[in-house]
Amino acid sequence: MQSRITLLCISLLAAYTGSASHSGNVSKNHHESNAAQAALLQTIRLSDLPELLTQKCALLGVPPYPTYVDLESLLLELSHVFQDEQTIFIGQFSEEANRSRSSLTDQIIWRSSLKDDEVYIAFYERELKDRTCLLSPPKTKFYAHSYAGQLNVEVLVQYVNEKCHTFRTPHGHLTHGGLFHRHIMENLYTPDQPIENCVELNRMPSKMEFFTEYLFRSRPVVIKNAYKDSIPIRKWTREYLRQTFGPKHIHIKLTDDGVFEGVESAYLWRDHHEQHIPPNVKSQLKFPDLVVVRPATSEMLFSDFLDLISSGNVSYSAYLEYSSIPYHMQELEEDVHELPFLEGELERRHLNMWLSDGNTLGKLHFDPYDNFLCMLSGEKHLTLFDPHHNENLYEAHIPEAILTFDPSRSTFSRNSLLESTSMVMSPVDILRPDFEIFPNFATARRVHCVLKPGDVLFMPAFWWHEVQSHPDPVERRNLAINFWYEPLLTKEFPCQTCRLNYNMFYKNFLHNFDSV
Repeated sequence: MQSRITLLCISLLAAYTGSASHSGNVSKNHHESNAAQAALLQTIRLSDLPELLTQKCALLGVPPYPTYVDLESLLLELSHVFQDEQTIFIGQFSEEANRSRSSLTDQIIWRSSLKDDEVYIAFYERELKDRTCLLSPPKTKFYAHSYAGQLNVEVLVQYVNEKCHTFRTPHGHLTHGGLFHRHIMENLYTPDQPIENCVELNRMPSKMEFFTEYLFRSRPVVIKNAYKDSIPIRKWTREYLRQTFGPKHIHIKLTDDGVFEGVESAYLWRDHHEQHIPPNVKSQLKFPDLVVVRPATSEMLFSDFLDLISSGNVSYSAYLEYSSIPYHMQELEEDVHELPFLEGELERRHLNMWLSDGNTLGKLHFDPYDNFLCMLSGEKHLTLFDPHHNENLYEAHIPEAILTFDPSRSTFSRNSLLESTSMVMSPVDILRPDFEIFPNFATARRVHCVLKPGDVLFMPAFWWHEVQSHPDPVERRNLAINFWYEPLLTKEFPCQTCRLNYNMFYKNFLHNFDSV
């Protein structure tokens, strides 16, 4: 799936594992109420909050405080617990911000039923930058969760852990889940050599082996013959597909040369002089003179599509790409099975079919899903690049354009520049790289993978890949399916410097696998 966005838009276990069952006020042993301690508590002005929240989540005291607890000392102790966490700010609003409590709360939208004068601690989630929009309105309101729990360190540590996805004990140490989280993030795979081949397994891995050696490490692996005896390989012949789906209308993609989603100069397009991009948007485009070429589209009967890709007489390429099996070919879903080590573990987001004449090249891009690509007919040769050095692949917003197809003449034209960008394509042509424009690419390390019928490739989310397909010599087609799962590791994109982060959707793994 090629993620895209309108260019001119306006607009793990986090649960605490210690014994935090105490209640009541903070004891004097925990907090010495003295001015020297309180003076060390960080403060922030309301005007500085937007910038802070781009980097951190924040737990802030909102004075005036109740008389029955030394809240400043409590917050100070909490700040010591989380002092090694770079993405958390513990402090309080400054004197300037609190001269008028009403003026402060007028600029905050409380996600609570508490009255303003009952709020003493406010929690703010980190405001992730909207990287999809290059033109966004200024933010004038801030959303805060008002804390209404017990005012003691143990409970507040648990609260911050849950909200900020951290793993600290009340003494500031890492929990077992936190140690495992750190282990995962410190052991992600990156190629050792400029060119490597995919790891190939000639057997089905166990669940523990796959998770620890490949999934947790974000490491690609080819499992040979994992789908060799599958129902799709035996059953999904050309004749069966024609009989089952022949009268069905399908949506296909067309190009004149078999290249899908390549990047080229915008000056090759007829209307490039007419396109107007606002200056403040254009200034954010790293490659305003390049375009991602989207294929032309067409609707036709499935039977006609099969005739088209098998004839060998047409001058263009047709591709049924990432076509959803559950939505468009429900009859096939019961034939498909997950690999045994995945059952009940990962959350499936998409199940797709890929069918063509086999002479297609999918240009360099990434997908924000963990991908299991199952080869049924023909071969796919993939070139992969890791997601840890995205500056080498020049990740960025790139303007889009779409080919126009004339079916009466079987010709293509370059007429339509779009007011949208691609966020997942690389501008580098890895077959003919221009090192003057893309010098960093010279240091990019690659991994080569070859898939033959029955093979399955695990390709972790955000790994860049270029895919050259080849047809089966007898069937004269290339057929594959793929499972896209919620990724174990995720990232903000497009962003060259943003690194992979653990996806807290799978926070249970940090508990279930914490003995690794």
